[in-house]
Amino acid sequence: MIIYVDVLILENFIVNLFLLTLTMRVIKHKSKLILLITSSFIGGMYTVVVIVPGLYFFRIIPFEILIACIMLRIAYGKTNLINMIKLLGVFLGVTFMLSGICFLFSLKQNIYILGNTFEIQKYSIKYIMIGTMSIYIIYTRIADYVRERIFVSNYNFNVQFIIGDKKYCLNGFLDTGNELREPITNLPCILIEENIISDIGFEGKNTYSIPYNSIGYGGNLKGIRVNNIKIENKNFAYGLIDAIICPCKEKMSGENEFNALLPRGIV
Repeated sequence: MIIYVDVLILENFIVNLFLLTLTMRVIKHKSKLILLITSSFIGGMYTVVVIVPGLYFFRIIPFEILIACIMLRIAYGKTNLINMIKLLGVFLGVTFMLSGICFLFSLKQNIYILGNTFEIQKYSIKYIMIGTMSIYIIYTRIADYVRERIFVSNYNFNVQFIIGDKKYCLNGFLDTGNELREPITNLPCILIEENIISDIGFEGKNTYSIPYNSIGYGGNLKGIRVNNIKIENKNFAYGLIDAIICPCKEKMSGENEFNALLPRGIV
C-alpha cells in the first residue's frame, strides 16, 4: 500500500483542528486561530510515527497522551494541573466520539465476520467527513468574527468635540464596566489615544487629576474638561454631554476599530 506522507499529515491536521475547535467550544474558551493551527500541525506531524518502523516506541499510550497535553497547552494556554486533566478528558471524549462515528461508517463499507480480523479496504466516506470538518472549522471562525463585529458596532459611538478652533472626530467604544469619573465635578472620563490629541496641552490650572484603580495597578490620569461633546451611534440618538478627556498611551484596538474608550456614564 502506498502512503503519501504529505496527504497523511494534511488529513490529520484537519482532524486535529476540528477536534481542538470543538473542544474549545465545549469548554467555552476562545483560542487564537494561530495557536489552534500550530497545535494541530504538531499533532499532524506526530502521525508520522505510525508509518516509520524506527519510531514505533513513540506510539505507546504515554507518548500519545503527552502529545495531546502539548497540543492542549498550546491551544488553551498556561493552566494548572487540575484544569489540564479536565481539558484532556474533554478532548479525549470528543476524540472517542469522532472515532466511534468513523468506525460506524467503516462497518457500512467493509464486511466483518465475527472471529476474523477486521480490515478497512474501502472508506470513501473519509473525504466527505474531512470536507464536513473543514466546513465546520471555517463556519465557526466566520460566525465568531461576524458576531464580534456586530457586538463592536453596537457599542461603537461617533464622538465629536471642539477645542479652540479645531474640531476632533473619533470613534469611541462604550466600556460598560468603566465607571471612571473625576471626583470633584463627577463628570465621566473619556480615554483617547494620545497621538490623536497630542496637540492639546494637559498642563496648567485647568487640568484635572483623576485617580483610578484597576486589577493589579492604579495611578492618576491627567485630563481637561470639554463641554458639549457630541456622541451618537445607530442605536443612540444624537446627544451633547460634558466630560473629562484624558490621553492614553496604549492603543485601544488592534484593528483600529475605535480610538477612544467611553465610560458607562456617557449614556
